[in-house]
Amino acid sequence: MGKEVLIVIDVQRAVMENAYRCEEKINNMNRAIHRAREKQIPVIYVQHEYPEGPMKRGAEGWQLHPDLEKPLEQDAVIFKTVPNAFVNTSLKKTLDKVEADHLFICGAQTDYCVDSTSRGAFDHGYRVTLISDAHTTCSNKYLTAVQIIEHTQHTLTNFWSETATIDLKSSHELGWEKVK
Repeated sequence: MGKEVLIVIDVQRAVMENAYRCEEKINNMNRAIHRAREKQIPVIYVQHEYPEGPMKRGAEGWQLHPDLEKPLEQDAVIFKTVPNAFVNTSLKKTLDKVEADHLFICGAQTDYCVDSTSRGAFDHGYRVTLISDAHTTCSNKYLTAVQIIEHTQHTLTNFWSETATIDLKSSHELGWEKVK
């Protein structure tokens, strides 16, 4: 039997600048992080980066949002350059090392990196729980942030296979009573 892991995606200053309900969403992410640590569930932080601009590694916009609970020494930090955190990173190897089989995902942006990484996890055969009140995005010229979030959650929770699922739970419903 594998382990559960919490993955916190791209909660960086530039990404969160205009995010829907930023403070509320970060508070919910922090609740999940604290609960995971209490239950000794590994926490993995993911940070996006570009070669130049505000998302260049080390730049102010690249930094984790100041209100987000910071990584501890035991937490893994994965750096990525494409939306799916499994592509060209050490994420899969890190998950294999702890024998992960169930990933809890939160972060930003719902319609890009959260969606892509959730799909990547599903494609790798993981059970995925998208923390419904702990991911966010920005409105665009076609859809509001709320519409994007609702559409993404509806789409992802309709994925199914014999080996993988994606479901939703709020940060208050995570449980984690059965820690291995």
